[in-house]
Amino acid sequence: MLDAFAARFGGTASFVVQLVDALLKRDDIERLVVLAEHDSVVVRDLRPAARLRLIRLAVPARGRVPWRVVWETIRLPRLLESEGADALLTFSGVVPRHPTCRVVSLVSNPGPYKPPWTFWNRVRRHAIARTTRRAQRLHVPSQAFAEMMREPGARVVPHGVDHDLFRPAAEPGTEILTVGDFYRHKRQDLIISAWTRLPEPRPMLRMIGNPAVDPSHFRELNRMTDDPRVVLGGPVGLEELRDAYHHARVLVIASGHESFSIPIIEAMACGVPVIARDHPVLRDTGGPAAIYVSGDDVSAWARAIQRLLSDDSAHGDLREKGIRRTEGLTWQAVAEAVVADVRG
Repeated sequence: MLDAFAARFGGTASFVVQLVDALLKRDDIERLVVLAEHDSVVVRDLRPAARLRLIRLAVPARGRVPWRVVWETIRLPRLLESEGADALLTFSGVVPRHPTCRVVSLVSNPGPYKPPWTFWNRVRRHAIARTTRRAQRLHVPSQAFAEMMREPGARVVPHGVDHDLFRPAAEPGTEILTVGDFYRHKRQDLIISAWTRLPEPRPMLRMIGNPAVDPSHFRELNRMTDDPRVVLGGPVGLEELRDAYHHARVLVIASGHESFSIPIIEAMACGVPVIARDHPVLRDTGGPAAIYVSGDDVSAWARAIQRLLSDDSAHGDLREKGIRRTEGLTWQAVAEAVVADVRG
């Protein structure tokens, strides 16, 4: 059973969808039961399968976190028993007080480990720490995130990429792309500001993400410019996302905190060079195959972008490094690590 309540949007939801797909491709998985919110990306993107049962639950908009904690503490044990689950994969950091099956905790949400230090973030950190003590294994996607959590015993299992889908285009694209839901910490405002510093003619700036996570922030971004070459789009399917990478010359990730950043390796697999914030987690993900920019100096971001727009040699070098960087990153490897720890 996969408890995906915490995977409503963003990278964690993408993680769940891709992991389920990889698990269903295995012959040694009898059945998967996935718990998810009714309006989540998980429900939207999971494809029906004979061995998959998807349980959709409506969660109240107000008091979401305490409702989920109570449900997972009281109702989840009954469901585990009625479904005859052999293992629980939890993405939420909340498990029953006395689990009746093996537990693998897969934590990839950096939210509880960054400011503001709210009451509910403290609750979430406590729940994750408790789950870690009761789980047979804790999986995290990067070493830097494990250090952020202060969990030296965590097993680092990097996220994967679907190489059948995310393949290099025959020729580089022309657009500047950023992928990530429209949270304030993703810093799309910084990318827009850097785009305005580029010399003319400027290429298209395309932003892909979910505006529903912070509608007021999305409106603020729209007010930053009325230039038709800046496109703030909503969520897209995987094939549309692949096409966006193929139309891109460069991917820019300015986020202030992440646990991995799946768009970085998707872009690299498509042959798109990456410019990312100089953050330990993003350096773990991109390694030597990306350009890193420190701080919020708009001019510095603009210079990095312009370099990859104008320097074909630097662009080609990063393109090849990125493709090589992602060759060993697969969702099948993630599924294998999960199954191995479930079976002990």
